[in-house]
Amino acid sequence: MKTFSRIAGYIFLFIILIPLLSCCRKHSPQKETVVEARPTVFRLLSPRPDEVIRCGDSVNISYSLNNPSVPVDSVAIFEGRDYKLSIAGNPGRLYWNSTDSKVGHTTIRVMFYYQDSLQESHNINLVVLSNITPKKYTYKVIATFPHDNQAYTQGLVYDNGRLYESTGLEGKSSLRIVDISTGKPEKMVSLSPRFFGEGIALFKDQIYQITYKTQVGFVYDKNTLAQIRSFDYQIREGWGLTTDGNHLVMSDGSSRLFFIEPEYFTQVNQIHVFDDKGMIDSLNEIEFIRGKILANVYGQTYIVIIDPATGKVLGKADFRELMPEGTLNDFGKVLNGIAYNPGNGHIFITGKNWPVLYEIELVPGI
Repeated sequence: MKTFSRIAGYIFLFIILIPLLSCCRKHSPQKETVVEARPTVFRLLSPRPDEVIRCGDSVNISYSLNNPSVPVDSVAIFEGRDYKLSIAGNPGRLYWNSTDSKVGHTTIRVMFYYQDSLQESHNINLVVLSNITPKKYTYKVIATFPHDNQAYTQGLVYDNGRLYESTGLEGKSSLRIVDISTGKPEKMVSLSPRFFGEGIALFKDQIYQITYKTQVGFVYDKNTLAQIRSFDYQIREGWGLTTDGNHLVMSDGSSRLFFIEPEYFTQVNQIHVFDDKGMIDSLNEIEFIRGKILANVYGQTYIVIIDPATGKVLGKADFRELMPEGTLNDFGKVLNGIAYNPGNGHIFITGKNWPVLYEIELVPGI
């Protein structure tokens, strides 16, 4: 009886182990198939990575074949995603002209087509300087007005006799309609203490306002300042804001300006801002005036005039002599605030916590 019980136990154990053993066999590690990378056929010889050129320069792109017996069908050049040129066969070298390029960091992609159906891509990073020496602008002061010296000015917009002003700092940020003659707000809305107000723009009778690091913006009725909606954006920091009439243009404290679709606040384009010597960093408050963008450079006493199509700096105007006493080298009282009156071509400028607002005329006019 004991023997029968022992045999029955073995049979029961065997029945249990069968599916387990089957499972182990089923899920045993399989040998991975290793796909070898296709060897590189082409090697770029020039230009060097991150080579600095000037807009308009012709760049020599030369290459060699690691295997000279490979038949080359053609070679093509792209700037970013834009096709530029192609040459049939194996020229060994070809030239890309940068005349129509934007300034700043750009990527040239060289596509090699070979053996009828194969292709190989190589990228070249270049830095393109402007070929224009910025024109020096002077100015004429038309009038001076009082300005709230407690207003940490971040954005300024003029519209039919009204001056709109955005102020910053957590707990002190606001949007205002300011009486130019007195500097006092006629209407004002305060932002939640968690928001640091930044640039503003008037687009289709609505005021758009961005914030510093929270990646949240607001849209207001331009007459009542009643908030219509809020929006989010992916740009890391908000600094300045303006409009070219079709898009909003935004700065983030770098050398870049972003062109934004205003309904969903999605980026459609960007430019880097360079002059003939290099990058212009710390772009702050911006204003679109007669086809050009004027920008404060944070901590500097001048504004730059930018071609929005290429990013080239076309001109500079220095306002050091208008800096109120005690504001020079004070980063809490920097030049910041540009508003344009299209009726007479004059520009309003001020700064953070300045006691004065200037109405000026640039000479020569832009």
